[in-house]
Amino acid sequence: MKLTGQALADSAPLNPRDSAFALIDAGNTLEEQGRTAEAMARYDAAAQADPHCARAHLNRGNVLLAAGQIEEARAAYQLAIACDPHYAAPHFNLGNLYCHAGDYERALENYHAAIGIKPDFADAFVALANALDRLGRTAEAKEGYERALAINPRYAEVHFNLGVLAATEGWHDQAVGSLRKATEIRPDYAAAHYTLGKTLASIARLDEAEASLRRALSISPDSEASLYELAMVLLLRRKAPEAVQLLTQGLERIPTWSIKRAFAIVVARTRFVGIDSATRAALTVAISEPWGMTFELCPPALSLIMLDERIAGSVHRVNERWPAHVPKTELLTTEVLAALAADDLLHAVLDAAPVSSSIEFERFLTAARCALLETATREQPPNPADVAALPFYAALTRQCFINEYVFDCDDDERAAAIAGRARLLALLDANAAIPALLLLAVAAYFPLYTLPEPGRLLATEQPGPVDDVLRQQVRQPLTEQALRASVGSLTSIAHGVSEKVRHQYEENPYPRWVKLPIRGAARHFNDELRHILAQGRFTPLRDDSHPELLIAGCGTGCQSILTAKRFHGLRILAIDLSLSSICYALRKTQELGITNIEYAHADIMKLGDVSRTFDIIEAGGVLHHLADPFLGWRTLLSRLRPGGFMRLGFYSELARRHVVKAREFIAARGYASTPEGIRRFRRDLASGQGGVELQSLAEVPDFYSMSECRDLVFHVQEHRLTLEQIDSFLAECGLHFIGFELDPLALHNYRMRFRDDLAATNLRNWARFEADNPDTFLGMYQFWIQKPLDH
Repeated sequence: MKLTGQALADSAPLNPRDSAFALIDAGNTLEEQGRTAEAMARYDAAAQADPHCARAHLNRGNVLLAAGQIEEARAAYQLAIACDPHYAAPHFNLGNLYCHAGDYERALENYHAAIGIKPDFADAFVALANALDRLGRTAEAKEGYERALAINPRYAEVHFNLGVLAATEGWHDQAVGSLRKATEIRPDYAAAHYTLGKTLASIARLDEAEASLRRALSISPDSEASLYELAMVLLLRRKAPEAVQLLTQGLERIPTWSIKRAFAIVVARTRFVGIDSATRAALTVAISEPWGMTFELCPPALSLIMLDERIAGSVHRVNERWPAHVPKTELLTTEVLAALAADDLLHAVLDAAPVSSSIEFERFLTAARCALLETATREQPPNPADVAALPFYAALTRQCFINEYVFDCDDDERAAAIAGRARLLALLDANAAIPALLLLAVAAYFPLYTLPEPGRLLATEQPGPVDDVLRQQVRQPLTEQALRASVGSLTSIAHGVSEKVRHQYEENPYPRWVKLPIRGAARHFNDELRHILAQGRFTPLRDDSHPELLIAGCGTGCQSILTAKRFHGLRILAIDLSLSSICYALRKTQELGITNIEYAHADIMKLGDVSRTFDIIEAGGVLHHLADPFLGWRTLLSRLRPGGFMRLGFYSELARRHVVKAREFIAARGYASTPEGIRRFRRDLASGQGGVELQSLAEVPDFYSMSECRDLVFHVQEHRLTLEQIDSFLAECGLHFIGFELDPLALHNYRMRFRDDLAATNLRNWARFEADNPDTFLGMYQFWIQKPLDH
């Protein structure tokens, strides 16, 4: 935080009438006591007693400015200056007023005037430097701070400001020196300890960073920023469990979005070996709300769930006998059903995203689905334990819909499921009561909206958990179908690759997401990009109050919605080839009350015929599915305004080496790109038929849902790029690379190796780093670039 403030009125020269002075002194005393209205009355009286009393007008201006009465304060300061042009304080305070209003040029005039009157006015030099810094005149700002230090070498706030300026400019050694000096002068200076810790972390001096941040947090225990940064440093130091504990405790004091997000980041990299009820409760909420991407929170959640010996025993039993069938009486005993019914964390996981990272747990859920079918289709009524387990069965059914029925199923089980569906339809036709477990069992094998006249199910009375299934499988899909007519067409869809890709996503809208981590307060574009890429260099948008942004390939709306909530004031056009995907996105957008996204049916390759241009374009994971990714990139660049920004995502040739082998395995074995073909591929891969190398795909979250698995290894068109290709294209087109959005651990490791590239923008270095760490870009190269202003 940079020094501002008002000059002390007590420093004014004494020459007005004694009565005015007495009133001013009385007002000062009242103001110190917090009795501002009474103090203002004394200052008003002083100004009436002596209209030429500059000190009275100055104090009136200070009170008015503090109350937000800008014009009245300005008039008071100008009166003070008119009464005594050689009085430095009102010039200084008027400069502060202009800074507060964002008029930094006029502020500079007043600060210079104050310094001209009082050359040893250290505060004026500081304020002058602050204004110069806001105007981007860094060298002059640095000189201003140094002039202030020449007057007062122990001015801790100025050392701090110099440190902040140096850190912003990438002068890290200078930043550390200035910030250390500030903490030496003021050992309790929490902001300086925090900024020092953050700066040290950025240059990979993590042990020192941790010490500084712990000191900052000890001084200010409720500091959101210090807690967040300390947790990130602990993560980088591979102390994720310690960070989890710190944040779990911190959430009780500081339940802000930033701390919730930090919890999600560190818990995603933690596997639990002991029961921790507080962390378990926090993780349940983190998945339910959610605080992070739900697929990242699934592995730590499963590690906690598996600490329940009853559930773990049943999971192990299934896997010991797989693929043999485990009778329901052995699989779901009364004790196991009670554990499953009472486990809120398990229900949250099943409701939020495809359960990923554990083929063993998937097999257990597959067996539990079969047990549900067995229970629902037998003649006798269900036992009390099954009735009590209804919340678990409903969550399992919702999971089946979310993962698009990816679970394996043999012929006998499928025949039983078909028979159960026939029974359900017969009951519907007879207008008879529908048993809750039967409805759940059918919905666990077939999406209910595909039944004849599915709306009839909405007229049945069902318990709350079952009604949630009806909302998911009937109400929402019917809403999406109704929305199709409202989606406009921006371009036609080209024949060939575009048409094939469109067909794939019509069959399998990707991804079928449920929840997104949507934070409260968005930042303006320039500020958010500085936050994302703290070391990145770019020319800010001239006006980022309402920038126009294109999402090229919005899919089911994850990217468009997250972007809408990430940047303040956006006007978004989101396009996609697949109408089914757009309708899913539109439904989710409406449910969340987001109104600044326009959706349209369009083909990226046809955008050259559209006249509309944009300040920002996002194309994440899209261009590598075109016939020619670089031609698609050029097409998007033609729609980007000079000085505009692009966020791109491309598959890495190196990171997808296992996918390449999987595609070869698929071609050799002749697996069809159909639900049954994908299930067969997954079954064979999980059983080891593809070898150890291909089994690693079972660690990828995309392996655990039908549409995502199809996108992962069955896509009709896929290109993979290298960093050399990207670097060459950027150079050819004159584009400026700003930086990767990347896992903090990977970024830290890169900076440890390439200490002369703390901005992490040298793609040749990155190519060397990736060669030694081939899984670095497993989730794609995701990066920002800027188009020059003269293009």
